[in-house]
Amino acid sequence: MVATAFLASGCNGLKKMATNSDLVQRSITPSPLEMHAGRVPVSITVTFPPKYFDKKAYLVCTPTLKSDLNGQEIKMRNATLQGSGVKDNNTTIDYKTGGTYTYKDTIDYSEFFRKSSLVLNMKATKGTSTETVADIKIGDGVNVTPLLVQEGIRVDGMDDPTMAAKGFSAPGMAIDVKVEKPKSSVATKNLTMYYPMQQSSLDRKELKKSEVADFIQQIKDAAAGANTSVKSIEVASYASPDGPEDMNEKLVDQRGKTGEKFAKDQLKKVEGADNVISRQTTQAEDWEGFKKMMESSNLRDKDLILRVLSMYSDPSTREREIKNISAAYTSLKSDVLPKLRRSEINAVLQTNGKTDAEIAELAKTNFDELTQDEALYASTMDAIDNDAKIAVLKKYTSKYPNDWRGFNNLGAALLRAGRVSEAATQLNKAKSIDGNQPTIYNNLGVIDLANHDDAKAMDNFAKSVNIGCDEASYNLAVLNIKNGEYDKAVTNFGSAPSFNKALAQVLAKNVSDASTTISKLNSQDAYVDYLKAIIAAKNNNEDGVMSNLKSACKKNPELMTYAKFDVEFIRYFEQPNFKAIVD
Repeated sequence: MVATAFLASGCNGLKKMATNSDLVQRSITPSPLEMHAGRVPVSITVTFPPKYFDKKAYLVCTPTLKSDLNGQEIKMRNATLQGSGVKDNNTTIDYKTGGTYTYKDTIDYSEFFRKSSLVLNMKATKGTSTETVADIKIGDGVNVTPLLVQEGIRVDGMDDPTMAAKGFSAPGMAIDVKVEKPKSSVATKNLTMYYPMQQSSLDRKELKKSEVADFIQQIKDAAAGANTSVKSIEVASYASPDGPEDMNEKLVDQRGKTGEKFAKDQLKKVEGADNVISRQTTQAEDWEGFKKMMESSNLRDKDLILRVLSMYSDPSTREREIKNISAAYTSLKSDVLPKLRRSEINAVLQTNGKTDAEIAELAKTNFDELTQDEALYASTMDAIDNDAKIAVLKKYTSKYPNDWRGFNNLGAALLRAGRVSEAATQLNKAKSIDGNQPTIYNNLGVIDLANHDDAKAMDNFAKSVNIGCDEASYNLAVLNIKNGEYDKAVTNFGSAPSFNKALAQVLAKNVSDASTTISKLNSQDAYVDYLKAIIAAKNNNEDGVMSNLKSACKKNPELMTYAKFDVEFIRYFEQPNFKAIVD
């Protein structure tokens, strides 16, 4: 009878705890649960009222996260509490005053638990009796807003609303080498024709030399080219300073005429060439030319010759001295003075920059007609889709194998196409050519992200920033979000507005700043509207939630299912206007 009474007393105490379980307060922090850096911290606080907890009882609390999508469960470690009459090492809850216990644990996140229930099971034991005190749901779902960072990369990488269709699938922001559009350029082509001493006619040998044919062909090609033209052709004629000045004046004039006639005769079939040929007025005696040739000559006493000549300013005196010197130095007569008896024909050729449309078309149809700068510029143009850029860059790297820029840009394009291993090959080639380029290290960091090596990615991004690539700080900030370092992310995103900067501000609890940032974006991407809806929810702005969510789901219907289980909107789940958007 005593034993039966004892058992009944124990059983009644446990049943009382079960019957009055609704008096036990339970709360989770945060509510709903949140995923950060791939982990879900769980903090459950249980408060027992006075005269509730049986003095001789044990209470085992076991939280379980149950997926509503596939039924998978994660049972967390249990916690044992004891009454004030139990002599054991567990947390004690006093019968008279009651008490509070806070349970903490952290679990790995799985996508199946975005829509889930957090259930708290409490079983009380006293002697040989056991009673389920409670088995109730205390939380709904897991907030996974940090995962929007991946969509943010795509949104921020869009130069126009069609970027997604062009294949932006890199796990980070791949960076091209910036290339200015090639502009008009001017080049000078020179031809020097030499005359016999005291003559103004060109001999046959001079007319037939290979330099003449090359020069004439360059002028003809420039005149016939679609993007080139001949701006001017000037004839400048000279005489050596070893004859009478009056004779040299006549020689310079006559040589100018024959040089001009030569140019016109050679180019008479080139349309418009006659209009750009002119004669330049020059000094009768080319003392400056003589001085320069002496300075560059190998004559043993050239310094003495130059010093003697500098003593005389009178041309006739100089003339007498030059004759004396040339008589003494046969090499001066044979190697220096003949080169001063000349006509210089200087042609100015202009290359006109191609239009974007022309460059884009040639990149696809006739790559070899592009200059090196034009070919590299083509690889960065929005008018060319990502697959075409890959094709252009493969031709570029084949034709210019020593230019690291081509391999870098090819690696970036392959990353955008999701071809990570091929991208790694090209970027390592770029690094072997020039291992001090910040864009290369940034793109190698993106490859590390794709290979789930965040530590190596962080190292490469940091190296890129240190060398001087500000854009790499964006990827560094993305990694900060993935690691749950939201304040660092906000700093690393810098001052430029972006989707992911606004996201980082939301996660860092700077909702007002996030609202300002996202309002500055011109993007019409659905995820921009979606983040605006989240910001509105945090500001208790129901109209803002509904209008932005409606817009986001209209642009991207896949967001209907996503939003339906997004606990950012949990307070609206049962509202008809919310259901009308997501169902």
